[in-house]
Amino acid sequence: MEERMIDDEYGRGVRLKKTKDGYVDATDELAEGANVENEEAALAEDEIAFAFPVDEEENEESFAEMTAEEVAAFKKRREEEALAKKAVYDQLCKEGEELLATGSFKAAELKYEKALKYDDEATEASVGYWRAKTADFTDPDVLVNEYMDESIESLEYDLGYAATDIIREKYEDVFKAKLDELTAEEEPLRADVEGKQRHRREILKARRLKRGIFFAIAAIPLLACLLLTVFFGMKNFTTRGNEYIGVTIGMAAASVVFFIVFAVFTNRFINACRMYRKNERLDETDDGARLLEIELLKKIYEGLLPIAYEEEQEEETTVVAEE
Repeated sequence: MEERMIDDEYGRGVRLKKTKDGYVDATDELAEGANVENEEAALAEDEIAFAFPVDEEENEESFAEMTAEEVAAFKKRREEEALAKKAVYDQLCKEGEELLATGSFKAAELKYEKALKYDDEATEASVGYWRAKTADFTDPDVLVNEYMDESIESLEYDLGYAATDIIREKYEDVFKAKLDELTAEEEPLRADVEGKQRHRREILKARRLKRGIFFAIAAIPLLACLLLTVFFGMKNFTTRGNEYIGVTIGMAAASVVFFIVFAVFTNRFINACRMYRKNERLDETDDGARLLEIELLKKIYEGLLPIAYEEEQEEETTVVAEE
């Protein structure tokens, strides 16, 4: 047999038992005549037993075996708990707002952080929390840096869509100004970074080609000496005399010398290739890393602006491109 126990936080259970015939028998522990005295023995005999909570508020059938008074008491208790949580939430948000008004941002942050635990959506607390973290958005980078390596969708999900919309509307001018500031910094920086990158690319490309040629040249005598060493070495087994011994040793010694030369040119060629690849990565220089950071920051700031503004920017970009 297979038996499963379903218990909620108030101790009420529903027993699901799979019989040998393959049927499932459900028994309410509160129903009259339910027998749970031999629970330990039953669990020891059964193959599977586990427990998980039942949300009686959403499942009306769970009230079927309860009296009207019990149902009313249960619902009243739930309502009282919800009201108590809301009262605490509202009080914390009120205290947080008062602290924000006085510029006590750290204290306000702690209040809102605590309030977040008392409401599922917590829109007001989420907005207040980030107002406190960013000193009322005088330093919006505090928020944006949190999601710089992720996306605006992650930010909206974590803060809540309603809270994000409130922040968008209230601090639109702040985000526009920050985006304009980043754009103004990006344009000359990009020109400088890409100009230096192109200059280095030409030098490194020529160096890579030159060292590649020396690498190929050094490989030719090495391969030739190795082949001759093998050739004359095999010749020693085809004659009675030792006339090929000296030549074999000479070719082997030359192979060692040419191998050392080949290793030197190989190392130089590998380094030239490595430097060329490194130059193509922007994050290898401080200015390039800053340029990449600006690009990521701009994506988040653009996502924080209203859709109408984004469409306006796209239209301006299209017009400039057409001209």
